[in-house]
Amino acid sequence: MSQTFQPSAKRGIFFMILAMLIFSVINAIVKDTATQYDPIQLVFFRCFFAAIPSGIFLVVRRQWTFPSSADWKVHFKRAFLLAIGLSFLFIGIGKLPLANSMALYFSATLFLVILSYPILQEKIGLTQGGAVVLGLIGVLIIAQPGGDVLHWGALFVMLGAFMESAFNLYGRLLSSTHNSFVLTFLGSLLPALVILFALPFVWITPDLEGWFALIFLGLGGGLGQLCVTFAYRHASAGVLAPMIYSALIWSVMLDIMLYGNWPTQSLLLGCGIIIASGLMIVFFEGQRKEA
Repeated sequence: MSQTFQPSAKRGIFFMILAMLIFSVINAIVKDTATQYDPIQLVFFRCFFAAIPSGIFLVVRRQWTFPSSADWKVHFKRAFLLAIGLSFLFIGIGKLPLANSMALYFSATLFLVILSYPILQEKIGLTQGGAVVLGLIGVLIIAQPGGDVLHWGALFVMLGAFMESAFNLYGRLLSSTHNSFVLTFLGSLLPALVILFALPFVWITPDLEGWFALIFLGLGGGLGQLCVTFAYRHASAGVLAPMIYSALIWSVMLDIMLYGNWPTQSLLLGCGIIIASGLMIVFFEGQRKEA
């Protein structure tokens, strides 16, 4: 007799923290390889090999469902958004301290709210709007707008976060008719196919160490995405939201250990504001759904 699925908040928290650790390590790999390879090549490896873990899972569990013809347009729209968004994100990571790039990446939470109306036709409440403004203040504190090259890196990270937010919202449109693991698989494989056309123009043949780094970049990304999917199967967004911000802790630790970059006062202040605004959005979203 097969066992029925029993959600567990503790397992959900574990999987989310593990996913954030994996993603932080991946960002460190991107930072180290961004000077050796074009962002397009990094995105190809990140997406192509990320499709393997979810593909294996779908085959083993026999949970594959083929999308309808009407859905493919949305799938390819997501593919272009992620391919371009990751390219911007990787450029930004290469120019910024690891902790700063991760902190700025959390502006994606704010963009999810901003884009929810044009994509999902969900109205933005006054409280949500206030939380977005508060979060943007935190982003500006970290980015410190000016003429320095690091500030251009901040802009690229935020552009990447913006496009990935649109990618995730279109995924929410498909979630009512798609298995979450199918969405994860196609959300990795299709961007790799999109960017494949540009790959020959920027290709640099890696050495042995480079092959290991690039392949792990993709496989690690796929494992991280599976961990996020498992986490949401076990626990609600309200429980998991604080765990997502553990990525900041991992990134600060890696920044110190690998690059000797200690967090600045502006980073800590901006992070605190962004985290507060993100938790406000999750809290009031949960109240809205319960009403």
